[in-house]
Amino acid sequence: MERDDTQRRPDGGTPLPVAAGERTRLLLPWRRITGRLAGLIGESGVCALFGRAVRMLAPRHGWLSVGGERGSIARLLGALEHDLAGVDAKRAESANAELLETFTRLLSALIGDALTARLLAEAEQDSDGREGPPEAQEHT
Repeated sequence: MERDDTQRRPDGGTPLPVAAGERTRLLLPWRRITGRLAGLIGESGVCALFGRAVRMLAPRHGWLSVGGERGSIARLLGALEHDLAGVDAKRAESANAELLETFTRLLSALIGDALTARLLAEAEQDSDGREGPPEAQEHT
């Protein structure tokens, strides 16, 4: 039997939207990855890849805002946070994981598996929440 960790309203009705702390946790990998990538492929490159990943998932997750043409990584992540806030935690977690996986596959196709793996490993090591190296932070 599958465990249901979805928070429900006190009356047992519709699942509650994702809480702010949970959205912050879901966005942390994006902040790390985009900070690392901005210095390599540029802010517009990050936005284009993200937009492509979202468009690929749009048929399954119609509530995701389609398009990476938001002009900046900060606006792009703001839109993602807004989207995640509008659905229950289980759907947000699932879609966010699928979005990260799709984004990673697209990145690998662009820069190769080895460099992608290295960048993701470096981003994971940024456990203090920084958005990559100082030169990349100016892009977010």
